[in-house]
Amino acid sequence: MLKERQKCEQTAHCIHARERLEACETRVSTRSHTEEDCTEELFDFLHALDNCVNDILKNLNSCW
Repeated sequence: MLKERQKCEQTAHCIHARERLEACETRVSTRSHTEEDCTEELFDFLHALDNCVNDILKNLNSCW
């Protein structure tokens, strides 16, 4: 499943979600006092990644 996850990380949707997460992490790390965290962005990235892997695995199962 690692191979599928790596493939998914290269899709446009996952790239966009990862960029949003990285931008949030940069923004938060440059502030000394903030209540902001990047939980939403992390969940969005993981959700995009999981959906992509799920689609790949469904396609593999339909070949059996």
